[in-house]
Amino acid sequence: MPLLTVIFANGDLADTFDPSDILARSSLVIAVDGGANHCWRLGIIPDVLIGDLDSIDPRVLEEFQKKKVAIDRHPPRKDATDLELALDLTLKKGTRKVWLFGGLGGRWDMSLANVLLTATEKYKTLSFTIPGPGCIMNILHPGEPFTLHGAPGQRVSLLPLHGDVQGLVLNGFEYPLANATLLFGSTRGVSNVLQISDATVQFDSGVLLCIRLIPV
Repeated sequence: MPLLTVIFANGDLADTFDPSDILARSSLVIAVDGGANHCWRLGIIPDVLIGDLDSIDPRVLEEFQKKKVAIDRHPPRKDATDLELALDLTLKKGTRKVWLFGGLGGRWDMSLANVLLTATEKYKTLSFTIPGPGCIMNILHPGEPFTLHGAPGQRVSLLPLHGDVQGLVLNGFEYPLANATLLFGSTRGVSNVLQISDATVQFDSGVLLCIRLIPV
């Protein structure tokens, strides 16, 4: 059962983030259509290539076919993005954690759709980490505390994604909170600052987008 799945989508890769350590701990690597081009450039052979394959370089597709990569091809006219198909596959495989590379950047509509997709009820059992240009995002669900590994002085924004976030407790931040409510659409959680390297976030209801800004 793949406890950690790495997915490469077709957005921008975070140039400051090296995926090699994550890949070494993963048990399943999925290339989502044009994300296969990133894999090929990085010397990564995915376990599965999924999508309508309209964005993959034909030469990359040919090479992956030669290397017996499993190909799950879908028609261009469908009711889900290629990334949603990939996430559905991770659920079937029993994945618990997902690192999504290339989920941000490029087209605004796709970036926003990708973030909102990962916050849906369907994927609430998955723990998402999404490295992007200048940031690392996590999708947080209520329950157990989430430990935020960073550096003192690092900026962190916390944005409600689904309804109001209630019972929010922040420890290790410049602006701590205790049993607070972040209203959906509120900017109250923007630009907090880590005071320690292992701060914690916990809440009772809602879905929270946590964005750690990477210093340049």
